[in-house]
Amino acid sequence: MLFSGHYSGKASLLIDNGAVTIPWVTGKGSGSLIGTSTVTGKGSASASAQCDPFTGTGSLAGAGGKLNLAVVQSKSSGCSSGESGPVTVTFNGVAVVTSGSGAAKGAKGDLKFSGTLALAGTSGSQVGTYKVTLSGKLTL
Repeated sequence: MLFSGHYSGKASLLIDNGAVTIPWVTGKGSGSLIGTSTVTGKGSASASAQCDPFTGTGSLAGAGGKLNLAVVQSKSSGCSSGESGPVTVTFNGVAVVTSGSGAAKGAKGDLKFSGTLALAGTSGSQVGTYKVTLSGKLTL
């Protein structure tokens, strides 16, 4: 089955000496198969260049079910619009669906994602707003 979803929300980043910790990502939106749903996640990245790979885990959960995701670091990147704030981070990549429940029970597959994250700065503790689109083929 084809999956398509659109989400927006907030993400927290701690940017410190070449390392980025993403302690939380929250948001709301809608995805086929699971309907109106929330997104949660966390992750990490290096901050050594203007474009860097990142990794993380998360989930999309709604009344119709839940999808658990793992971002593939070698296939994902975030690129900052500048070296000082405010900046827009454009990100894209692949998230592997590792499991599902409800209508998504047994779901497996890869979801491509792309989006933007607005940040006030490029160092220290930052909280910004994001928008992301996901799409891909899932097997159940």
